[in-house]
Amino acid sequence: MRSMVIVIFVILLVLGLIFYSVVIEPQWIQLSRYAIAIPNLPQPFEGFTILHLSDFHGRVGAFSFLRRHNISADVVAVTGDLFSWKTLPRRRMAHALDTLRAPAGVYYVSGNHDYRHGELNLGPWQAGDRLLDNRAVPLTRGGETIWLAGLSDLIKGKPDLARVSSLIPEGEIAILLSHRPDAVLLPQSSRFNLVLSGHTHGGQVTLWGHWAPVRHTHVGQRYVAGKWMGTKDTILITSRGLGESELPVRFGSRPEIVYITLYRA
Repeated sequence: MRSMVIVIFVILLVLGLIFYSVVIEPQWIQLSRYAIAIPNLPQPFEGFTILHLSDFHGRVGAFSFLRRHNISADVVAVTGDLFSWKTLPRRRMAHALDTLRAPAGVYYVSGNHDYRHGELNLGPWQAGDRLLDNRAVPLTRGGETIWLAGLSDLIKGKPDLARVSSLIPEGEIAILLSHRPDAVLLPQSSRFNLVLSGHTHGGQVTLWGHWAPVRHTHVGQRYVAGKWMGTKDTILITSRGLGESELPVRFGSRPEIVYITLYRA
């Protein structure tokens, strides 16, 4: 009798964990806030805000979350993997992306899942000037300027960080968007004060956030998400993203929206 109770308990526990990781956690979005101090940040950019979204993989629930909590920022940064190999409708995601607004603009860099047969394929979404792959744009406020730059996916795209770095005037504050956090390991990354990335999903399945069997990055110290200091005080922030790839499960790695506020050091 006792053994039967134990078996039933184990079965119920396993079913509960499966239900949680398939139904509950993938929808349980976390808003993570970072206050980032940047030396020599121009005074008008004190309190400048960045909404960082990544790895939708076709999930549009984040847009409802943003509306429900009235979340807005000075600029929106989307770091790749918009769609999914699953059957989630691409048109819904394209429409949702077009609802994003920000005073300083909405910008996107490509992720590995955004490529098909070696070519960037975003249809039906038309990125237009929002596509920041291998580009840099000035963000102007109060007569001062900082730079927002982007890198195409490190593996599927044709990244050229040396060219991107050359577009930014010496000594000016610069932020880099890269789908993969490994961009912080490139020599030219030290030119940037802040690097924003995704791709890892925070491990997607972890032991309560403390150990991830799969990291999808070569950044050290078992890093899978959050804040990390690179060379010459470059700060890396990697989002756990909003969707899932390969397996539609999350455990110990809730989907995440990142909200960053810049301050003068």
